[in-house]
Amino acid sequence: MGGRAEDMEGAAMKRKRWSRKFWIPTITEIVGIMLMSIGLGYEMAYRAEFGYVLITAGSVITALGGVLFAKFKPWLEG
Repeated sequence: MGGRAEDMEGAAMKRKRWSRKFWIPTITEIVGIMLMSIGLGYEMAYRAEFGYVLITAGSVITALGGVLFAKFKPWLEG
């Protein structure tokens, strides 16, 4: 008897499940961006090579977040 109300409930559950899985790659990318920013600041302040290491590590982590999003995308849609 629920009809449309049950359909809406199912959509809400899908959205909830989608958002939970979406946070994993998003947080990974944010951590990478933060690491790149810290590396830029460190390199500008101290002119040290360690800043380049942080920038590179942040770039790799940001790319990893993109890969995770691509892997999670089929699960997010269906």
